[in-house]
Amino acid sequence: MNILVHLLFPHQTNNHKAKIIHPSGLSLVLCFVLVFQLLVRGVGIANPQVLGFAANISPSEVIRLTNEKRAQNGLAPVNYNAALSAAAQAKASHMINLSYWAHIAPDGTQPWKFFGDAGYKYKYAGENLARDFSNPSSAVDAWMASSSHRENLLSSKYKDIGVAVIDGQLSGVETTIIVQMFGTRAGDVLPTQPVAVNTQAPPTTATAKPTARSTQRPQATVQPSATPTQVPILAQVQPTATATPIGTPRVLISPFNVTRGASSVIVSVLLIVLIVDMVIISRRRIARVSGRSFAHFAFFAMILAVIIIMKAGRII
Repeated sequence: MNILVHLLFPHQTNNHKAKIIHPSGLSLVLCFVLVFQLLVRGVGIANPQVLGFAANISPSEVIRLTNEKRAQNGLAPVNYNAALSAAAQAKASHMINLSYWAHIAPDGTQPWKFFGDAGYKYKYAGENLARDFSNPSSAVDAWMASSSHRENLLSSKYKDIGVAVIDGQLSGVETTIIVQMFGTRAGDVLPTQPVAVNTQAPPTTATAKPTARSTQRPQATVQPSATPTQVPILAQVQPTATATPIGTPRVLISPFNVTRGASSVIVSVLLIVLIVDMVIISRRRIARVSGRSFAHFAFFAMILAVIIIMKAGRII
């Protein structure tokens, strides 16, 4: 009890200032957070079955949220396309098998190859990638916050969409990859009125008028280095044993959720201690030489926020 009073309440033993909000106390808490981060990462690498970014993200939900954003911006929905979904699955498996995180593979393979391999002969094409997100809405929101990814989501040039979500390991760390591919087939006419959603595909949201057509070349987060050529239909690339089919549970806890939860608890405790400290000091009318508690806490909270942001999901 004496230790708790010393740490959490202003008392004569701590110079009438809770020890945990002394500069030395804040430094120790920060060290604890950093060590905790390293431990979580180490456990995730050593035991990917225990800690890892394996999320229950439904491709149909990604499509629904995408069309929701399009409707909010006065655009027609994009329709689920089986060929584009096969292309997205092949791209996700390719990244897992070759252990890379980029639009263009280390062997030079560009995104447009997967469109052709799946038999999708396109006029316009685009690709968005995301990883380490715990839910589909945060991934779609991250794409919307990026100008280049938002351009793909809200482009009136696209009629079709395919999405793949795959669990696997990149650089020894368990992760969840989302591949979102957009396209319009060669010869298709872009609609001037909202089009109906394919009822045989995952559900999408309400429709709205698209913007005017564009005659530009295929757009994507990464532009092709040369004019894409038509590729004959090839067999779909199948994921290897390193990839896990969607819906198969393989990990129990997300390290990002663990870190975010622990950081939230620590910040909450510090905030409560700071408020209690200020109330007690005010009521007791205790004059302190230094009253920089709030500045110290604000600095510490900023560091925690940076740590949390650094561990959030990534998009390219």
